[in-house]
Amino acid sequence: MTHVSALDLLDRLNDENGNYAEVLDEGSMRVEIGRHAAGDAAPKNPHTEDELYYVVAGTGKVRVGDDVHTVEPGDTVFVERGLEHDFFAIEEDLVTLVVFADSSNPSSYSLRD
Repeated sequence: MTHVSALDLLDRLNDENGNYAEVLDEGSMRVEIGRHAAGDAAPKNPHTEDELYYVVAGTGKVRVGDDVHTVEPGDTVFVERGLEHDFFAIEEDLVTLVVFADSSNPSSYSLRD
């Protein structure tokens, strides 16, 4: 069993350089927490795994392929492996929990800018 406090995750994110911190890596699943400041844009970052984003806090827009949606706390966004996607027009600091399915290929992490 793995138990992680959301407050501890946010503290860890504050202490690390970059926008993402790893929550867990358990074979076929990897989970990260990410944050992007208001006014920023997250670069397009296709991966070799399917991804699920859960919006914890903040508001903005997400582009997945050719589709664009507004996101707010409680929203989920599914991104099929290999599909370009990005967050942009971030109005309030955006915090997401990111679940990568089938993380058997660790080299996919190197695709993130």
